[in-house]
Order: sequence, then structure tokens, then C-alpha cells
Amino acid sequence: MKIDLEKIKEIYGENTIYQLKENIENVSNNISFLSSLGFDDVINIFENSPYMFLYTPTIFKRKVNALIDKLGVEYIEKLDNDISLWGDLDG
Repeated sequence: MKIDLEKIKEIYGENTIYQLKENIENVSNNISFLSSLGFDDVINIFENSPYMFLYTPTIFKRKVNALIDKLGVEYIEKLDNDISLWGDLDG
């Protein structure tokens, strides 16, 4: 797994890279959690929505589980086909 920090920096700015580094433990735990749920392209999800990975693992898991409940049993397919659904984690 290789994260393209330059891509994130280009899209979201230098401050985002700083925030990610300052919260690397949360980021790492949240990436691991999504991987444990069966998502194959967690790095792409991260690169497209890095801010949601800044949540504490407890809040991140609660928000992801709420999104999964909302989407139903085919949540992986739905989220893979429409990455905008990840925006629901911000609410």
C-alpha cells in the first residue's frame, strides 16, 4: 500500500498533509478498520477523502457502521460504485 501524498497535497493543500501526520495513529487505525470490512481499495478511498480518516477510531467506526446500516448488505458494492456516498461520514 502506497499513499500518494503528493496527490493529496495537490488537491487538499500542505495543511492537510500536516494534519494527517499529526494524527497518523487515527489514520492508520481507520485504514485498518476499512480493510477489515473487506474494502479492496482503501488507499483510493483515503486519497479521495482524507479528512474523514482524521476522526478518532471510535467516532470513525460509529460513522462507518451507521453508513453501512443505511446502505444495507451490498454496502461495499454501493460505496465502490459511488464514492460520493463517503461524504455521509461528514454528517
